[in-house]
Amino acid sequence: MDITGKVALVTGGAKRVGKAIVLALAQRGCKLVVHYHTSAAEADLTIQELRSAGHEAIALQANLTREEDVDRMIDAAVAHFGRVDILVNSAAVFFRTPIDSLTLNEWKLTLDTNLMATFMCSQKLGLKMRTWGWGHIINMADVAGQRPWADYLAYSVSKAGVIALTQGLAIALAPEVRVNAVAPGPMLFLDDTPEEVRTREIRKTLLKRMGTPEDVADMVVFIAESDYSTGALFHVDGGRSLA
Repeated sequence: MDITGKVALVTGGAKRVGKAIVLALAQRGCKLVVHYHTSAAEADLTIQELRSAGHEAIALQANLTREEDVDRMIDAAVAHFGRVDILVNSAAVFFRTPIDSLTLNEWKLTLDTNLMATFMCSQKLGLKMRTWGWGHIINMADVAGQRPWADYLAYSVSKAGVIALTQGLAIALAPEVRVNAVAPGPMLFLDDTPEEVRTREIRKTLLKRMGTPEDVADMVVFIAESDYSTGALFHVDGGRSLA
């Protein structure tokens, strides 16, 4: 599948893994819609970088847990480019939520941001893609969605939901729209992650090393260019899911 000229919307595309995905899709010829929530400065820098390299790109702000924001973002993207061909649901929150201190507000924030927002973006754009006759949705899952982490209970549940959502959407939106997911492994640890935890997680991979945002971006591009995959979960985890 040649994705040159396709319009891609990447949520959380201003920094970290999301930005790597944005840059990789741009290199394959896509026009980019870079979503951000509070990272306005990073979004501006990303857009400048894309435009200086000759790529078409716009940045759109939205709180993806608010339906009116999601509607506004999608309407603005379609008004500017005419359509959206590829949706990458990359925006997420990730923080420790051990059962002893997990609050309902933390639970709701995690599920709303990681799962409900993914559903809203996918439903609203997926139905448009079906009408347009073609589209591809790529969701960011995690190995924690299959092998939950006790200290990240809310996050693990949200990513398990993303995996189930991916499969359900693949059925519901076929045959016009493909829906797949990526499950990254250890990469970009939080600054406060203890060194022993970093070492332990890397040791659990079969390749004995940490991954990079570019590894995930390469997989997203591979999926976007694939024409016969839907409902699948692609691991980019160095074998962590088998350990």
